[in-house]
This record gives sequence, structure tokens and C-alpha cells, in this order.
Amino acid sequence: MNRLFFIFLFFSFTSFSQKKNTDNWILNSDESFITYEAKHILHQWSGQNKNIKGVLILQEDEPVKIAVTSNISDFDSGNSSRDSNALEILEALVFPRVSYFGETFDLDNNKLNISGKMKFHGIEKNIVIKTSYVKSQKKIALKGNLIIKPSDFQIKLPVFMLVKMEDNLIINYELIFSN
Repeated sequence: MNRLFFIFLFFSFTSFSQKKNTDNWILNSDESFITYEAKHILHQWSGQNKNIKGVLILQEDEPVKIAVTSNISDFDSGNSSRDSNALEILEALVFPRVSYFGETFDLDNNKLNISGKMKFHGIEKNIVIKTSYVKSQKKIALKGNLIIKPSDFQIKLPVFMLVKMEDNLIINYELIFSN
């Protein structure tokens, strides 16, 4: 009986002491993008960034951490004057990056809710991102959109013709991670 107890204790102990199966998936910048859409009463515009860095960590084949970051200066609206003004408004020399770090995941079939912190313009906010989650042997794809309010990050909205731009940025993304 004592011998059986020690065998059970040994297997319990070794199973708890073994490192969980952890995989790091690196963001593929060639296949990934983030876009934004902004509006003013007189016009709307968008910009895209394909120079994104990130990592998605899986433990026991389930996502447990994500980190995605990008330089503000890498967003391109196709209008260099607009982009230059955006860099000034966003104080890109002082706050050069926008980042997201997530550590709480709720995966249900191909839908994933990620709770984390977005750091933008020097301000950190808790943000829940609802995304699609498609995993194959070689790739994981996250795709979706969210709305952020620049004023939540203490960004002074630009004014054109005495009217401020709308206080919503629609963020669309497709993030492809490779193993």
C-alpha cells in the first residue's frame, strides 16, 4: 500500500513539475496589416500599416499571451501632408508606438475575446478585443475590428473648417502568426 502511494505521489509530482507545452508564434509582417478609418463631416480617410511586430504565446495549444506593437510613423494614408499632420497631432516623436498586450483569453470555437492593455499616446487603457481565431499547423490568423476614441488617450482632435473630426477611429486588422 505504501509503495502504491509513493508511486502515485511520484507521478503526481512529476506531472506538476514538468514545464507545460509552450509555443511562440511570431507575427508575419508580410501577411499582416492594421488599418484605421477616420471621419470629418466633410470627408473620410484611412491609413494602413504593414510594419507590425508581435508574438502570440500558446500553452497546451491555447493562447495565453499576445503582444503586438507598431510605429505610428508607419501608418500611410496615401497623403503625405495628412500623415505629417497626424504625426504632429499624435506627438509621434514623444510617443512613437502603439502597443497591445493581452493576457486573458476566452476562446469559443473560432471566436476569441482578448482582454489586455492598449498603450497609445502615452496612455494605457484596458481594451477587450473580439476577434476571429483560425489555427492551422503553420499559421494562426486573428481578424476583426474595434473602435477606439482618440480623446480617451488624451489626443486633441484636429479641427477643419471650425469642426472637429469624429472621435472614433475604426481599427481593422488581420494578424497572421507563424510557428
